Amino acid sequence: MQTRVTAAVAKYALYLLGNVGSTTNQRAWAREAIRTPAAVGQQVSFDLLDDTNFLNGGSDVTDVQLQGAVETAVNARFIAAS
Repeated sequence: MQTRVTAAVAKYALYLLGNVGSTTNQRAWAREAIRTPAAVGQQVSFDLLDDTNFLNGGSDVTDVQLQGAVETAVNARFIAAS
């Protein structure tokens, strides 16, 4: 599961870096996530433990569900409001 979370983090970071509408804080987080994807992925994976929808899915969580859970965790807990 950790590998999938790291991949979802990298995918979201690349999206934010390529999105013209990304805020300064989003870009800063995305740059850090690209520099150290495994470390950021590990941090995010701990936050997914608070997501009951994610936990209830167990090993049946789809890539789309995982991506959504990762993006929600990142936006709520890692990217400060700008």
